[in-house]
Amino acid sequence: MAIKERTQQMRVVAEILLVHLPEVLPKDQALAHDLLAVVGMALHTIYEDAEQSAKAWDKRAYHSRADEMRQEWDWALAASNYALGLALRPDPVNFTILKKMHQMIRPTLERPARHQISDPERFRGAAQAISIQQARKRSPIRG
Repeated sequence: MAIKERTQQMRVVAEILLVHLPEVLPKDQALAHDLLAVVGMALHTIYEDAEQSAKAWDKRAYHSRADEMRQEWDWALAASNYALGLALRPDPVNFTILKKMHQMIRPTLERPARHQISDPERFRGAAQAISIQQARKRSPIRG
């Protein structure tokens, strides 16, 4: 993933947090949890990519550039874990939580001019899928 893809992922995160979640929140808590799961996975992908890029800079002995990359994206893992934790908990999501997510990511996060997500319903079931995926990682494989 390059800078372009990280930027695109951030646009998706911004759109979900600033457009779709506020619309869905009062009506459908299940979909709100699913959208938070998508946000968490997008942020986790961004963090992993930034870490991979930093390792590539380290291999080339550009340590200061690698450190800059890590500092620029170090918040993404914490925000990802927070979003996934909220998505997997049965507790209701409220506007205070959305505001905290917004502040964890970037207080300057802006509403995108064009929507990339036409129907947030297509993400229904995302939280359950992540929950199943995490359960499989934890359970030992017996043969």
